[in-house]
Amino acid sequence: MSAAKIPIRQNRALFNSKFEGYKLSFLEESRQHFVAVGAPGPGVVVPKLPASAKLSYRQVQSRIRHNHLHPGWNSFKPVNGDINNIKEPVLFAVDEDYMLIALQFDKAARLLRSKRLVQIPVPVMPDNVHLEFPTVKPLSPGYILVSDGAFNLYVVRIQITGAECEAVIEALTTFQPEESLQSELMTPCGLLEAKAFPPSSNEQELGMEIKFIVHYPYKEGFYSAEPSPHRKSDAKTVFVVSLCSVHLRGASSVSGSSGVTAMEVDPTSEPKLLFNTIIHSIRGTEIPFYCSLDPSGDGYVIGSNSTYKPTKEPVADQTTRYLEPGSEAMELDKTDVGAAPPSEPPYIWTQTDTDLTLCFGLPRGTTKHAIQCRFLRQGLELQVNLSQSTESMVRAPRLENMPLFDQIQPDECVWTLEASTGILTLNLEKKHSKTRWTQVFAEGVDTDPVEETLDPSVFAEYRGALEKYTSEQPDAAPGRDSTVLPSVAQDAQEDIDEEGEEIKFSWVQAEDGTDIIRATTIGTGHDWIGQAFPSFESYPSENQPFRMPTVCLKHDVDGLVYSIQHKPGATPQPMSTVQQGEDIMKFMHTDTFDALAFVQASKREKRFVMHDPNGRFTAIVESSRNVYIYWHTPGAKLKQERQTVVDVSKGKQVDIIGCQLIGDGVLVILMEGKHGALVLELA
Repeated sequence: MSAAKIPIRQNRALFNSKFEGYKLSFLEESRQHFVAVGAPGPGVVVPKLPASAKLSYRQVQSRIRHNHLHPGWNSFKPVNGDINNIKEPVLFAVDEDYMLIALQFDKAARLLRSKRLVQIPVPVMPDNVHLEFPTVKPLSPGYILVSDGAFNLYVVRIQITGAECEAVIEALTTFQPEESLQSELMTPCGLLEAKAFPPSSNEQELGMEIKFIVHYPYKEGFYSAEPSPHRKSDAKTVFVVSLCSVHLRGASSVSGSSGVTAMEVDPTSEPKLLFNTIIHSIRGTEIPFYCSLDPSGDGYVIGSNSTYKPTKEPVADQTTRYLEPGSEAMELDKTDVGAAPPSEPPYIWTQTDTDLTLCFGLPRGTTKHAIQCRFLRQGLELQVNLSQSTESMVRAPRLENMPLFDQIQPDECVWTLEASTGILTLNLEKKHSKTRWTQVFAEGVDTDPVEETLDPSVFAEYRGALEKYTSEQPDAAPGRDSTVLPSVAQDAQEDIDEEGEEIKFSWVQAEDGTDIIRATTIGTGHDWIGQAFPSFESYPSENQPFRMPTVCLKHDVDGLVYSIQHKPGATPQPMSTVQQGEDIMKFMHTDTFDALAFVQASKREKRFVMHDPNGRFTAIVESSRNVYIYWHTPGAKLKQERQTVVDVSKGKQVDIIGCQLIGDGVLVILMEGKHGALVLELA
């Protein structure tokens, strides 16, 4: 079963055509407070990589993006309606000596308290193995999961009594890749996500089930026989993402309960050793930007530049099918593909603001008399009549009044045929300029669209591949009149352009097997800006302890905020429609940050871009100096909004390594070492 294709639509009612710009404002000094973190310890220090370290660009990029300030929770659900039971919000950090540190904000006293909680065992690794950064994830109001950046994950129990916070390591689990992916080299894993769920059985003694997701590089394999959108997947480092499960007996995952009233575990005792199960693993060429478990426990959403494949899916003989022969949408001659490899799409396409270019590969020597093409206002008719000698080698495209994604101007559209190379090119003039097509043909008909080729040079390379594979001679080289870049084997350099990073989202089912990727966003042009600050709290109307963070994607000059929704128990039907697929993963455009894509593009030193879950502001944090706050009034379309700039450095040389929201409108900026943290009271 192929994954359902999910569109990301815009709600134009949320656009603000009146917006003119931001007006500079300042944050009073009285609302800015410094606090030492983990005193008298060294603070949080980021380990430096030696010059001899051999890491891929994506690994280095992930390390730069790593947020060393970790969310805890914002509030507890009142017990029996008693609002006095709500505890103060808390954040976590891990210092250079692997000491777990809690940061609690007392709103009444306007004070951020820092307390050293518990010592995490320092991992021992060979000098040539570089650890991932320690990571903390909240599981439930009484538990967190701490990764040491090697293989060990510690279940830490948290007890908050008034303003006092205590912790003890209750259990330990060690991650090991599944046997087929194990390597002779020691490969540390990084923790992407973790949450606690009620056990599948009704027996209370089972405690809670902890699901966690880790990633690690797999250097002894290759990605896929199928090309990525950048046509360089085989040259890139492969990353494996594994969903795992472990059970902790006697613990509570109920969101309204903070556990027992006192610590019942002896801090001097050894933590229980828990055995985890790998539910499944997927592979890709990126470390995900976004990863969030769904509150239902059905699965998780992963977002990255490229898509992922189950590791159990065979690498060889994979196919990228557009539409099956005989389907209502598109028919291909029922002949053998012949020389064309199954991984090649039946066509390639790219677009500009005003037009769209579509290319088909035909046998060399095909004449223009074999082409019958007609452009309609929102449709396309195409038929290629091949000779019997070539029919057995290449499937000829045949489109019968195929609806297009959007309207075109038929009188301005043309087709050309390069007889020497067999490249049939259709140039479609868009009726609505600057409208970004997410696919060539209509969404309701095309259930498995071909992705756009964004890079012009890659488009030229694909044209060369089409020319090669449609030649009558199996090993024929491209024609002299073609412009073709070196192949993957000749050009193994990774694409390292960070600006304008396109992101694709996939829903991955929480089960084993090869058919676990159930829904994937379609189209292109969805550039990543950032996500909401994680908010672990109870929502009384939803009876759930957490929600998947909203995401902010670029659209023209604006930043569009989308919530990701899932209908529990939804599974796609064969040849899923968009409506069926959106039960699995639906993107709802909920808000728009005016001109955010424009202003963030100018911040070359930005390290974190995150927005308030309630839509009041976006924070852009630089690596060493400024924090920019772009304000937004939800539900209003104003001509001007405020921009607040805070100089975090205060004239010192600092390195900003973390940023999180704590409580209601209180932003904490973590700096490396003894510089500590800066608290910004925004609300």
